[in-house]
Amino acid sequence: MSPLGKIFLYLFALLLSGALAAPQAWHLIHFLPPDLFHGLAGQVQGMPFHRYLSRSLQVSAFILLFPLLRSLRIRSLGEFGLIRNPRPWKDLGTGIASGLLCMALLLPILLLSGAFVANTGWFSGLLRALPGIVATAVVVSVLEEFLFRGVLLGFLRRVTIPSVAVTVSAIIFAAVHFLNLPHGSSAPLPVHWWSGLAALAAAGAAMPSLPMLALGFTTLFIAGLILGWLVLRTGSLHAAIGLHAIFILGQQLFNKAASFRLVPPDALLPFIGPAQCSGAVPVGLLPLAALLLAGFLALVLLRKRPMPPESDWR
Repeated sequence: MSPLGKIFLYLFALLLSGALAAPQAWHLIHFLPPDLFHGLAGQVQGMPFHRYLSRSLQVSAFILLFPLLRSLRIRSLGEFGLIRNPRPWKDLGTGIASGLLCMALLLPILLLSGAFVANTGWFSGLLRALPGIVATAVVVSVLEEFLFRGVLLGFLRRVTIPSVAVTVSAIIFAAVHFLNLPHGSSAPLPVHWWSGLAALAAAGAAMPSLPMLALGFTTLFIAGLILGWLVLRTGSLHAAIGLHAIFILGQQLFNKAASFRLVPPDALLPFIGPAQCSGAVPVGLLPLAALLLAGFLALVLLRKRPMPPESDWR
């Protein structure tokens, strides 16, 4: 089988295995006492099924990656254009600092716009949720950066020029986030062994309106371009992980502290709209501007960093 055929087989296998594993994970978690791990089990039990599906797909992608790399005879990340980072903590700090600038600009703007209203008891709610949100930000950023900017971008860089590879990987990164949207009734439904397959089949029905879809996709696409550029510029994943983690941390903390209350929801478009992808992706020109400023700060902070070998932007 050709390398391209193996990659398509990998994608089919991870969709199938993730969809079949999600109901099993749901039943396993709901078998545990809700107060286990200081109530963390109860918090996870309260998550909608599509969140279980999303995490199952990510775990399947990671597990199945190793036989794929073995079949493609790829023995090290160096073959994906990643090098040993001589300054990992400095690059991680660059990503974190850039993300903090983005969130410091964006979150006050969202509140001052009047579209979002602070929740009752928001501070105590943040304190309770903080450990779980931090853990989610770390795990998801590491996993997604390894898969999208490490493996996927690395595959694309082997067959095309870096600028095209980053662009294509950013498109895929944006599109994948719309696969696991909640759909149908908001009431919890019984979970069966086929529920993951049904959720994937119904993904198209969960798409938001065209303006929201376009704005949400654009935000994710630009984020993918910035994260991909960071990997090219530094030759490693550290800066991208730091920036991605702060994106997740800031947005999830904001979701705990405030709720979108604007009626109608598109009254402030194209400047600000309701967050998409289960609240993970802020939409509008103002969030996009904050994201671009984060990328600009990363560019400034890395201006004196030596270019890694074979990472020229063409």
